[in-house]
Amino acid sequence: MSIQRVRRGVFGFFLLYAVAVTWPGALPFRGAEPFILGLPFSMAWAVLWILLGGVALWVLHWAEGRASSHPQDRAPIGRRGGERRTERHREDPS
Repeated sequence: MSIQRVRRGVFGFFLLYAVAVTWPGALPFRGAEPFILGLPFSMAWAVLWILLGGVALWVLHWAEGRASSHPQDRAPIGRRGGERRTERHREDPS
């Protein structure tokens, strides 16, 4: 799996995360009952997403580390595939 695919997946996950824990995405989960591990359902819903966010960040960290050990699979951050940045040399005025 390419690092770009993992980055896009984690980005998409966090967009879903934002919708799931804010209004109106959290409306179906706003009830106090049932209790889950002693927490009201709405709080358990938020805790679930916090834990899933940690897992998503761990997966991204793992994929980045794996990509850095294989330079041919590494995708540059902030550049589109295949583009190379060229250095322009400035002439020294002195």
